[in-house]
Amino acid sequence: MKRIISIDIGSTWTKGASFVLENSTLKLEKKMLEPTTQFDLVQGFSKVLSGLLGQDKSTPLARLRGSAEIFFSSSAKGGLRISAIGLVPDLTLHLAKLAAMSAGGKVIQSFSFSLTRSDVKELEKQQPDIVLFSGGTDGGNSKYILENALKLREAEMACPIVYAGNRAVADEVAEILREKEVIVTENLMPEIGQVNIEPTREKIREIFLKRIVSGRGLSRIVEIFGTQPKPTPLAVFDLISAIPVYHPAWSDVAAVDIGGATTDFYSNTESYLETDTVILKGLREPKVKRTVEGDLGLRVSAHSLFDTARDYLEERLRGLGLQMTRLESFVAKIAENTECLPQTEEEILFDRLLAEACVYFSALRHIGGWKETFTPQGKVYVQTGKDLRRIKAIIGSGGYLSRENSPEVILCPLEKLKFYGEERKLLPENPEIFRDRDYLFPLLGNLVEKYPAEATAAALASVEKIS
Repeated sequence: MKRIISIDIGSTWTKGASFVLENSTLKLEKKMLEPTTQFDLVQGFSKVLSGLLGQDKSTPLARLRGSAEIFFSSSAKGGLRISAIGLVPDLTLHLAKLAAMSAGGKVIQSFSFSLTRSDVKELEKQQPDIVLFSGGTDGGNSKYILENALKLREAEMACPIVYAGNRAVADEVAEILREKEVIVTENLMPEIGQVNIEPTREKIREIFLKRIVSGRGLSRIVEIFGTQPKPTPLAVFDLISAIPVYHPAWSDVAAVDIGGATTDFYSNTESYLETDTVILKGLREPKVKRTVEGDLGLRVSAHSLFDTARDYLEERLRGLGLQMTRLESFVAKIAENTECLPQTEEEILFDRLLAEACVYFSALRHIGGWKETFTPQGKVYVQTGKDLRRIKAIIGSGGYLSRENSPEVILCPLEKLKFYGEERKLLPENPEIFRDRDYLFPLLGNLVEKYPAEATAAALASVEKIS
């Protein structure tokens, strides 16, 4: 019998659980929750670990070494902030975003073609954790790449630059950026239509481990316990990737994770079903995909959520006979105090509507669509993005959806998306809705690399059907 502890340092809460591994089965033993200590992330971590081990919360961290096998992840302080630079928006820039998000990052800004002066100023203002610089197939366009390299050389930024573009000019780019920290990796799109995300994902993860961790105080945990952290979204991505591998009945699965700062949408299904009547426009998206929305969150990002979702919320409130000003006051209250929980029936309803909006807009940005067009051969459908019609199960995770007993928080916004714009959205057609009952997905995602079969089995044991 072995004790395993997994902790996730979120933007609002630091969560942890202890498991017992016995006969290849992971059993949940105990859970803990503490407010994230933004001024020193290690303090919240230490309180959770002490509680899980039955120790006083003031116990020095070093004294807890050897008590259990420790895994941890972090998305605190806004997560891994990445600026993406590509060439063509629908091709290399799109791939750069997919690579950044599948590595657990949050794309805070993106640029295509030639960087302008205002673009460079925006980069300097945002000071991202990483700049992901891509563009051109191998041996293809180099003009914009070399121009952008020269502009990046002059930019006042201290972050690493990952170059994942045209291999033919990689040495020139490295030479131009020699006074910066530049990491050269394989081209994201070596040939038109060829997707090569994995090398870039690995470089982003290496940077997270070597640079971002030490800059946020987490190196103390690494030094004491000898364990490396994951970006929280990468932990969930790895779990969603592994579930169908070990449990084929759970192929074609999606998950929505609503947090205090962001909303993440994950899907694991083939992105394009080839038929004579469907034409794919743009790149074929990966089978496992993550999108993250930094303007959609129930606490830290409550103001930006309200601004983004104003039209959706106004429509829902009209149908319920409620005033927008009341919701606006609630948003101001929870943004001011991110640990605030709704107290009245009205506040509970407002929280639900905000969660609906998170689902609506995260799904809108994740899911592809069809548009009818006519050719000499007859009517065909042009597909952009990812087809989610075959999704059989959607799992709600995060603090809100893990507690939610009604499937309507997910189904209602998806139903409304059917009538969005001119395109037919390629929505799940008849999905079953589940919840991550014990909010274990990030914690079990931390264990997937070492205990994939056990972690995925524990994840499915923790989900509860609510439709």
